[in-house]
Amino acid sequence: MMPTAVPTLIIRQQDAPDRKIFWEEPFLTIGREASNDIVISHPLTSRRHARLERDETGYFIRDLDSTNGTYLNGERIEGIAPLRNNDEVWIGDTTILFQDPEATIKGTPPILTHRPRRPHEALRVDSAAKEVYVYGRRIEPQLTAKEFQLLELLFNHRGQVISKEQIAENVWDYEVYDYNAIDALVYRLRQRIEPDPSNPRFVITVRGFGYKLVIEEEG
Repeated sequence: MMPTAVPTLIIRQQDAPDRKIFWEEPFLTIGREASNDIVISHPLTSRRHARLERDETGYFIRDLDSTNGTYLNGERIEGIAPLRNNDEVWIGDTTILFQDPEATIKGTPPILTHRPRRPHEALRVDSAAKEVYVYGRRIEPQLTAKEFQLLELLFNHRGQVISKEQIAENVWDYEVYDYNAIDALVYRLRQRIEPDPSNPRFVITVRGFGYKLVIEEEG
C-alpha cells in the first residue's frame, strides 16, 4: 500500500526561481532529455541521469550509471540510496530538496532572536536563525543545510584558508574521498551569495590550499 501523504520536491537551479513538484508517481526520471520528468539542461547531466522511486517501503534515488554522478547530501551514491526528510540530491547545477510530509519534529521550537541589521556589513551570517544577509538583504530562499554549514565554517574563520580536509571534517562529519563534492558545494554556495558568481568576492579559492572567506566592510 502506497503512503497517502505526498512528498514535495523543491528544485533549485542556477538563474531560475525555485520550483515545487508534488511527487505522486511511483517513478520520476531526471536527466538532460526533454522526455524526463525533471529536466536538467546542464552539460554535467546525462541524458538519462537518475530516477526517483517510491514504494511501500519508502523513497529512494537511483543513479542510472551517469557519467558525472548523483550526489546525496554531498556524497556520490552507487546504485540506489534511501531518501529521508530534507535530504538534498545534487545533479549538475541543480539541487533537489526532498520533503517528507509524514516526518514529524518533536519538542518546542526555540525562540529565535535576531540581531539588528547592520547595512554596512557586506555579508552577515546569523547562526541562530540560519539566515544569511548580503548587503543587508536576506537571502531567500534560505541556504540548504550543507550550503549554510560551509558558509558558517568559512565565516567563523574568515580571512583564514580552510582546506578541503577541514571542510570534509566539519561539514560532512566524516572523510570525503571525492573532493568533487566539495567543489560542487562551493559552486552552489557562490551561486547563492555572490553578486557575480563567475568573479567571486566573498568565497575565494586559494589554489593548492583550499578556500577562504573575505568580507570587506562597507562604510
